[in-house]
Amino acid sequence: MGSDPEDYYALLGVAPDIDRAQLRRAWRRLALRWHPDRAGPGSTAAFQKLSVAYAILSDPVARAAYDRERGPSAERSGGHSGGAASAPFTAPRGRAPSDMLWRVSGSFKALLACGIARRAEADVIELFLTPREAAQGGMVTISMRVPVRCLLCGGRRPACERCGGKGAVYQLYSAWLAVVPEIADGTLLAPTAMLGGMLRPVRFRIRIQS
Repeated sequence: MGSDPEDYYALLGVAPDIDRAQLRRAWRRLALRWHPDRAGPGSTAAFQKLSVAYAILSDPVARAAYDRERGPSAERSGGHSGGAASAPFTAPRGRAPSDMLWRVSGSFKALLACGIARRAEADVIELFLTPREAAQGGMVTISMRVPVRCLLCGGRRPACERCGGKGAVYQLYSAWLAVVPEIADGTLLAPTAMLGGMLRPVRFRIRIQS
């Protein structure tokens, strides 16, 4: 992390002393703006950087380690001294601060067929990483079709032309996961942003292959 030029607090536009509730609110605003499903493929690199920053700062242990490496000089040289930044986030340049884990990214159906993922429960998917991938960490993106609330009728019109009265339709969703380095076996991760109207939020349990 010492070679990483990005300041995660500045990237998210927040102060170094921000609490977890405020951090989550700031993250949700940015995620709604920059998620590729909403902003388009051109926002992928920016969203990847934001996701890694939030994953680190929202984990107390990872945040403490980052703060130690960041040091007090970072705040004097450009970090925020109080309150969330009012300036809007602009897409950062250069390489994202974490590599993509391409082997475990892609279509959920393809990952199922390869044995890289499996549905453990209705709302929990297990994702199998190698020890090296778990130690390295990185970003994972998995595309799948998920049920979302019908905005046309909300399930109240039996003759609804969009959902047929079921109250839900299936929509393509890209789940982004920020896997922190040295992640533990059994860790449960939520995607960095949910699709609006999702009826069953999905979570991912990390499994490390022996």
